[in-house]
Amino acid sequence: MEKYSELLVPSIKKAKPSNSKGSLDPPGYESTADSVTKKGTPKQVSGQDEKEVEELKAKKAWETAIAPASSIPMNLFMSYMSGNSLQVIPVMMSIMMVWNPLKSIFTETNKIFDHLKTKNQNVPIVLYKAVYVLCQIASMSIGVWKFYKMGLIPTKETDWLAWKNYITYKETSLLL
Repeated sequence: MEKYSELLVPSIKKAKPSNSKGSLDPPGYESTADSVTKKGTPKQVSGQDEKEVEELKAKKAWETAIAPASSIPMNLFMSYMSGNSLQVIPVMMSIMMVWNPLKSIFTETNKIFDHLKTKNQNVPIVLYKAVYVLCQIASMSIGVWKFYKMGLIPTKETDWLAWKNYITYKETSLLL
């Protein structure tokens, strides 16, 4: 019975905060960095580190700028496979292919590139934004092309017959 005495009457120990803020660490976590942290001035970044950060940010800006182009092959394949008939799925897919890039251009462009600005930027962030917008326009053009193939864009004269003036004849002749 002595083996099970701890199960029947458990002893509860209070957890002690291990860090300076007084918050508790998760179970199983042992903090070794608490004794290492020091208060003082922040570490100054050297010129070479700043240059590396600029290069990394430029690389990330370029990757972000061309990211919308990665969806172009998939959108082309989906447009081809869905056919040109007027059904709900192809029409909704085409609407999304136009709407999502348009929304992204006007609402997300500045948000995406704000954290990539640096002090001594060799290439202006505007160029990356321009590439991003061009890739979004290319993606949007697939949706417009799909609308054209479905016949939803009025491009022929017969699409505008309601606004065309009727021809009135001054005289008619009858053959008997």
